[in-house]
Amino acid sequence: MAAQSVTVRPDSLKRFAAAALARAGVPPDQAADAADVLVWANLHGIDTHGVRNLKRFYVDGVAEGRIKAVPEFRIEQETSVTARVDGDQGLGLVVGPWAMRLAMQKARDHGIGIVVVRNSHHYGAAGYHAMQAVAQEMIGISLTGHLLHDGATMGVVPTFGKTPRLSTNPISIACPTGVEPAFLLDIATSITPMNRIWLYQETGRTIPPGWALDEEGLPTTDPFAVRRLLPLGGARETGGHKGYALSVTVEVLCALLSGGWERNAEGQYVQTGDAHFFGAIRVDAFRAVTDFKDGMDALIQSLHATEPLDPAQPVLVPGEPEAQARQARSQAGIPLAPNVVEDIQVLAAQYDIPLPFDGA
Repeated sequence: MAAQSVTVRPDSLKRFAAAALARAGVPPDQAADAADVLVWANLHGIDTHGVRNLKRFYVDGVAEGRIKAVPEFRIEQETSVTARVDGDQGLGLVVGPWAMRLAMQKARDHGIGIVVVRNSHHYGAAGYHAMQAVAQEMIGISLTGHLLHDGATMGVVPTFGKTPRLSTNPISIACPTGVEPAFLLDIATSITPMNRIWLYQETGRTIPPGWALDEEGLPTTDPFAVRRLLPLGGARETGGHKGYALSVTVEVLCALLSGGWERNAEGQYVQTGDAHFFGAIRVDAFRAVTDFKDGMDALIQSLHATEPLDPAQPVLVPGEPEAQARQARSQAGIPLAPNVVEDIQVLAAQYDIPLPFDGA
């Protein structure tokens, strides 16, 4: 019998994800961090980066030895406000929270903290990491990048290019507010993240025109034919060169600063694994936190006051769709598509873990 869509309580889903990762060999405290990243994404409506990736990206990656279950994070260079870290090919879902905590500790002590990481893997939703700083009355910054030195069969093409050379290299910045939802910028520097293409495949939908190209470099709306994503903005005529430039900037801040883009034994520059950038800025190092929050609220409210083109669609501010999703899903639960339910059923049987929902 084919799996059906279900709705799951966030805490039940988080316990299941942590248990699956732990059974695969990840230390329990690190498994809990990773599960928190994944379920945060689902809770905030970012299903592309949630538990749909638990089995295929993370548990299977650990079980098959592609991702280290028990990495040893090593600080390779450090000052009072910066650190460069080797992620030891561990879960990005684990080194990400670890590195952000280090950046926030430096910010608590000195006003600002920046930690860069090399030799890592996919770290989930960029917004999760930036939002950790908001709870500490800080501005959070989170970036992740990968340059595909030999090209790739699938990825983001540079403006005027045919061969994929970049990952989707996202940018996230989060700011504390008073009465308004926290400001949260969380964007890919491609026109869409690759995970969304896969989500469209799974749900049988066609993608909008202008998102991607096929094997021949021709525009396509078939998610199964996608081989190349366009930079944010699309073609040069619609501003794609700006998204491309942002993507390269992310790569510089992540991989160049961390040493993730380096010469190999043959003298060629390569990047092994993903590289990340985490920043924390203590607001009260610049001005009173209450004044900053009041100003953020006023900024957001002034944008809300903009007359909309369509009265049925008021002007929104980055972070509001995620806050609305969190409010709704905290009460009603997190919806899981049939293919995600199937993955969870497989993991439950494989590792003898109770399902986080009713049903066999």
